Amino acid sequence: MRALRTVLSALLILAGASLIALWAVSGVVVKAVEDGTAVHAIAERALADDVIVDAVGDAIADGALDALADAGVDLSLLGLDDVVRSAIEGAARTRDFRTAVLAQVDDAHGQFSAELTAEEREPGPLVIDIDPSDYVNGQIDQIPVVGAAAPEVTIAPVPVEVMDAESFDDVRRGYGLIELAQRWALWAGLALIVLGLFVTQRLRWFMAKAGLAVGVIAGALWLALRWWGVDGIAAVLPGGADGTAGSALVRIVSEDTVAMLEDRLSVIALIGFAVAAVFLVVALLTRPRARTA
Repeated sequence: MRALRTVLSALLILAGASLIALWAVSGVVVKAVEDGTAVHAIAERALADDVIVDAVGDAIADGALDALADAGVDLSLLGLDDVVRSAIEGAARTRDFRTAVLAQVDDAHGQFSAELTAEEREPGPLVIDIDPSDYVNGQIDQIPVVGAAAPEVTIAPVPVEVMDAESFDDVRRGYGLIELAQRWALWAGLALIVLGLFVTQRLRWFMAKAGLAVGVIAGALWLALRWWGVDGIAAVLPGGADGTAGSALVRIVSEDTVAMLEDRLSVIALIGFAVAAVFLVVALLTRPRARTA
């Protein structure tokens, strides 16, 4: 019976420490979604895809030519429609345009958070609407002949699909689990450790072992993050990197979020080791002394 209680206590410590480390990771992911870091990274990856960029360029060029025609500027009569189209499509491939789009994405990051957590959302891709009017007018102004004569035009917002329907549905499900962990994993982990405190036969060493477990698990995740990146942490989540939570983690986390994760895990690990050291000293100081003859 004593051996069983010892094993059960150890399992409760490991489970509790794992949940505390999971809470640390999930808290950073939730913060990245709420402050816009996540959607910025998702949009940045999408805009690195030439297929998406070309589609955006085509849509903006079509909108610009239609807007100019509505304003009374018939570029086909001047033989300049191809010139304007090429200029606008080319501009969509520049770093400046991507920076302008990402700035709009940052301003609208609340839309991503709302769609990610909406309970009744129909399955579908993550689409972000961008307003290209200011940027297009700037490009038109630089075109010889056309720029001087063309009026300011207003172009309808252009939808940019930054994540396909299947991927976004996976992220939504995974984020739901991550958000649940951020809300409850810490308390569940502490509760398991307290339960282990009642189960254990060796009360004197219990808190030192609990602190050590938290430090080791958080430290191991920190090392995994340093060596293998986000995939290293996703691999140890339920279902692995291809599971619901793992795939959401990989898609949401950016380079900036990795740095935040490293900081959080290192702090949790240091706290765990500090707790272990303090209670180890207490255990040693309170250890019964051997009787002398």
